Amino acid sequence: MSLPEEPTPLVTGSHRTAALSLPLRAPSPAEVDADDEPERREIAVRADMMRNFMRATRIRQRIGAGLVLVFAAFCWRHVSPAPLLAWLLCGLGVQALRTRMESACLRRGSFTTLAAQRAFVKAMAPAYIAQGALWGASVLLFFDRIPVYDQFGCWLIVACVASAPLTSVSLVPTLLRCYTNTQFSVMMVALVFSLTARDHRQPVADHLFLLLPMAHWWLLNWLGRSIYASHKTQYTLQFDLARKEEEARAAVEVKNRFLVAATHDIRQPVTALSLYAEHLVNHPEMHLELAPKIATTTMAINRLFDSLFDLSTLQSGEQALYLQDVDLAEVLHDLHNQYEPLAKASGLELRLRAGDATVRSDPVRLRRMIGNVIGNAIKYSPPGKKILLAARLRGGRLCVEVWDQGFGIARHEIGKVFQEFYRIDRGTAPAIDGMGLGLSIVLRLAKLLNTRIAVDSVVGRGTRFTLKLADGVQADRSLNSVLGAA
Repeated sequence: MSLPEEPTPLVTGSHRTAALSLPLRAPSPAEVDADDEPERREIAVRADMMRNFMRATRIRQRIGAGLVLVFAAFCWRHVSPAPLLAWLLCGLGVQALRTRMESACLRRGSFTTLAAQRAFVKAMAPAYIAQGALWGASVLLFFDRIPVYDQFGCWLIVACVASAPLTSVSLVPTLLRCYTNTQFSVMMVALVFSLTARDHRQPVADHLFLLLPMAHWWLLNWLGRSIYASHKTQYTLQFDLARKEEEARAAVEVKNRFLVAATHDIRQPVTALSLYAEHLVNHPEMHLELAPKIATTTMAINRLFDSLFDLSTLQSGEQALYLQDVDLAEVLHDLHNQYEPLAKASGLELRLRAGDATVRSDPVRLRRMIGNVIGNAIKYSPPGKKILLAARLRGGRLCVEVWDQGFGIARHEIGKVFQEFYRIDRGTAPAIDGMGLGLSIVLRLAKLLNTRIAVDSVVGRGTRFTLKLADGVQADRSLNSVLGAA
């Protein structure tokens, strides 16, 4: 991911700027989205259920192999050896294949992503279908062909292999459906074939007999859904309790960090302010020299308290949105004018590239969210570098991007920079002013405004923050034609 090495002129209305050259390589994106929480919760719950399903795999394997042998023993004296041996070898072969596949999945043990869960189900489904088909076809070996007592034993085994794995296999409903539906579908076909081949037909009794496996089939599906729902509720509660416990520990950690940060960051300007005031009392003739320092220190204190107030307001969850159509170009121009003096004071060049677009949002919070990202870029960029503030269309969604040529963020720290009071350790480099609340406020505002945050960064080269604004963006033709779909 990189912009052209040579700055590319871009005209938006009467405003002409140059694109910032920032050759970033090997991007490390981090997505932050309020809508992702239910999906992450669902994936985590399903992962726990799959792991529990795999814990019982060895027991299922041994029981399955044992039942295959017991079934063959019931039929041994009454069935032709060739079809029975063929069924026995197929049954043991499918059982061995399933054992090998489940053992491989058990060794990997990774169900933490939706792709991994789908891959596991896709890999295991053929084995469960084959095993269900073999047990369903077993009816052809014994039904109406062997003595009644042996038939009764075979029916018990078939009912057992259909019902016994229900409590564990129901944790993965797709595999349960593959196994159960295949088994009973093949079984019904086999029963109909066997009944129609009889010399002495009893239509009423035959039809009543067919109702029994159909009822069993329906009962197993109903029980499977009920067991799955019960397990899902249990695992969801466990997940929620674990998250609450994690949030409680995080809250304590945030409180501790706050005390440390408040002691260090608030006491320093307050102490400086008191010293300036005391010096002014003792030396009133120095008011022209001390007054600007007092004003600067007072502004720093106000910024610290504003950040704490914003964080407290957002954490309360009681803030209301005032949505209206916002001219994004006007917002970006105002922010450019607001932060350009600060950038120049830090030896930086703040550039703007914006087209005409309208977004439905809260204008105050939108400005604060984008402004905090710009302020963060200014803080973490050395003198002589450039910062670009731009608007783009990406996949039909309006995005605000802030590019800098600053110190960059290491991959393992990208998620941490959104934590309260977290500041990147830059070793022997000068410390950055502030309490580390800017990006935390950005994250909370993004959740409030249904905005996605993407971060691409390379240490030593720079960072790009992309704010993907909420759906429902209305952009006019100038934005589409000038910026294009990135």
